[in-house]
Amino acid sequence: MPEEVQITQEGYAQLEQALDKERQRRDETIARMADAMDDAMDLEDRSLNAAQSQLELPSIETRILELEDALTRAIIVAPGDLSSDEVMVGSVVVLFDPDHDRELKVQLVSAIEISTLSEGVTQVSDDSPVGQALQGRHRGETFTVQLESGQVRYTVSRIAPA
Repeated sequence: MPEEVQITQEGYAQLEQALDKERQRRDETIARMADAMDDAMDLEDRSLNAAQSQLELPSIETRILELEDALTRAIIVAPGDLSSDEVMVGSVVVLFDPDHDRELKVQLVSAIEISTLSEGVTQVSDDSPVGQALQGRHRGETFTVQLESGQVRYTVSRIAPA
């Protein structure tokens, strides 16, 4: 059985929209291929247009399959399911970085939705080093994460449902 993936309601909706767009792109590409074959243009142009569309189609089909798989495995985390005591997928967390004396507001999201949401709070994927270290943390806990730039220390200041 495929592994279930926790995802926010907003992330789920964005994935559905992305799937609809990819299906539309596929239909348009197939229509272009059919038009290229039907047009009265010379054979060389027709072959070039058909080849370009044929190259595009497999990547679109692959993306559609990925999105369908993600949506099938998705378990929507409703705001009411979230705890203000423990960080989990969907939680909005305020982290304090004592080394730079600053606060960061982040939302922990699943890896499949990280690229679909672009507005609002900075997102941290649950499979990233910070996301992995953040899961299950409680208010007041301090943790250290090894990043490419070196070790970073954070303290969980606040946890709120999305």
